[in-house]
Amino acid sequence: MQIECPSCATDNKIEFGENIVCSECKESFAGHSYKKFKKPILSATTALFIGAFGTYKADQIFFEDQRYPLNVEYELIDSCVNSSRILMNSYRHVEKTQACVCALEKTMEVISYKELKKSESEFLTRFRSSLTSCN
Repeated sequence: MQIECPSCATDNKIEFGENIVCSECKESFAGHSYKKFKKPILSATTALFIGAFGTYKADQIFFEDQRYPLNVEYELIDSCVNSSRILMNSYRHVEKTQACVCALEKTMEVISYKELKKSESEFLTRFRSSLTSCN
């Protein structure tokens, strides 16, 4: 058993028995109670779990694409493509859809979904300028 001397704080390896004394200062361990030192496995496991969870959340927030809800993206692209309300041939429709998707991607890089909900006018201004650069 490994115990620390209460008098001089030296670690001692001892066998169980009568008249146990510190190997350094020769003080007796009689009258003191000791319990086995448990390694902090629980704290290391907890720290590992918190670290893994924190890394997962940080990865989600900072490294993954922050997208708008799918229905919002669809409505934005659909209203962009069909804003003129005139008939288009299929080639023009595809071309306009690609421009609207490009504009939405550029706008999403700058304006988060929370910001979109707060200020729709700022989103529309940014979206229009992005649409001009995508054409």
